[in-house]
Amino acid sequence: MATRTLTTSYLLRLSVANHDGVTQQIDDRLQAFGTDNQMLKEAAAAVHQARQKEDEAYRRYSGKDFASDDLKKADQLEDNYMSVIRNVLNGLLYLPETEPMRRKAQLAVQLFKDFQFSTNDGIEAEARKTVNMVQQWTSATDYSLAELGIQEWVTKANQQAKAVLSLVAQRVTNESEKVKGEMAAARKATDAAIRKAYDVLNALMVLAPSDALTQTVNLLLSIEDRAKLYYISGGKSSGEKPTTSGDGGSTESGSSDGGSTEGGSTDSGPSDGSSSDGGSNTPSPTPSGNDDKSSSDDGFGGDE
Repeated sequence: MATRTLTTSYLLRLSVANHDGVTQQIDDRLQAFGTDNQMLKEAAAAVHQARQKEDEAYRRYSGKDFASDDLKKADQLEDNYMSVIRNVLNGLLYLPETEPMRRKAQLAVQLFKDFQFSTNDGIEAEARKTVNMVQQWTSATDYSLAELGIQEWVTKANQQAKAVLSLVAQRVTNESEKVKGEMAAARKATDAAIRKAYDVLNALMVLAPSDALTQTVNLLLSIEDRAKLYYISGGKSSGEKPTTSGDGGSTESGSSDGGSTEGGSTDSGPSDGSSSDGGSNTPSPTPSGNDDKSSSDDGFGGDE
């Protein structure tokens, strides 16, 4: 039987990312424990709801939102379609000078130079250039997109460019919600819910102990020990004996709440790779003040 009581004070000293991960482990253990005790069922449900809200806040805080992921995919497709258009038109330039189609291709491909288009442009800048180029291509009177063989690709590029602009607007909305206050409030709610669940578990260990309950409490204690050892004390053990988990294993115990210093890791936001233009020999310069695809695109992680 577990000889220690469950506590939550150590959760306050975890970094944002580590808090998200540790409390998820706690939630998983609580949800996996089968019980007929109504108070514990309600407490476990409250922990799960709080955890879901913290996940949402963490995704916005760290910049890992669905709009950002979809934006990268839409931009890549736009890159692909515009590169195909350029390559098709460049291929037509190999026709003899006497061929009328060669002159039409020259007029159409000229727009890439006029707009200084490059798939290395900032995401939003490239999308706006694509939309403007499509407008000029479709309104041209000296050639038709169908005879040049680029009608389908121009349509697809236009669709993706508009999708990019829509997702850029969505990402701006998401980034405006990245406030530490929201993240701190979500963490506080999760800690409070876990504290209530632990109060019930500690009481049950005294009033109605069982093998299954002891196993669950020991597993929760092992989560606490690992968090203290690896995320707070920096891997330096205080010499306490390992806590034996309910499944027969053992975990090293970290230092106590009163004597350790935080050594949690620092989170960093994701970064985009540069996309290259398959059809351009001399890429145009990237406009300043835009979302440059050669640098980190979105998000910021970090400590509390």
